[in-house]
Amino acid sequence: FTGFKHDQKQDLFGYYYPTAEVKVGNYKLDHLHIGGPVGFGDWVAGRRTKTYGPVMLEFHDVTSPARTNALGNTSYSVKLRVLPTAYALNDDAVRFVGTDPKLGEVRLDARIDLAALKTAQARGKDAPPVITGALQVGDAPFKTVAFTWKGGD
Repeated sequence: FTGFKHDQKQDLFGYYYPTAEVKVGNYKLDHLHIGGPVGFGDWVAGRRTKTYGPVMLEFHDVTSPARTNALGNTSYSVKLRVLPTAYALNDDAVRFVGTDPKLGEVRLDARIDLAALKTAQARGKDAPPVITGALQVGDAPFKTVAFTWKGGD
C-alpha cells in the first residue's frame, strides 16, 4: 500500500511495547509509537522532520553504550527510528511501511483491540496486549507480535 491514511475516532496516542523480544542482528525493537492529532496534522501538511513520524518504530542497538534510566530501564545510546513511507491507521488496525539503511524495509500489519486499549488507558499502564499482528524487519519475519500500551515515560 502507499500513502498516509489515518481515520481513527479514538485517541490511540501512546507507546506500544512488544511483549516478547523482537531482535534482528544487534537491533532490538523498543516500541511502536502512534502520535496525536498535531503529529498527524503536521505530517499530512508536509511539516516533517528526520526524527519523528506520527507512526514509527524505534529500535535500539544493544551493543551500544547503555545506562539505567530513572524508571530502572536500560537505555541504549544508539537508536534507530524507522519513519513511515506509508501508513494506514484506524480504530481497528495499523499498517506501516518504512525503511532504514541498517534494517532494510520494515512492515507491520496489525489489529488493534480497542476494548483492551481503553482498559489500558483507564489504568494508565500496561494491560494485556492491545495490538497484535505480523512484523517484517528486512528479511526477518515475525509472524506474531503483540504490544502493550503506555501513555509515556
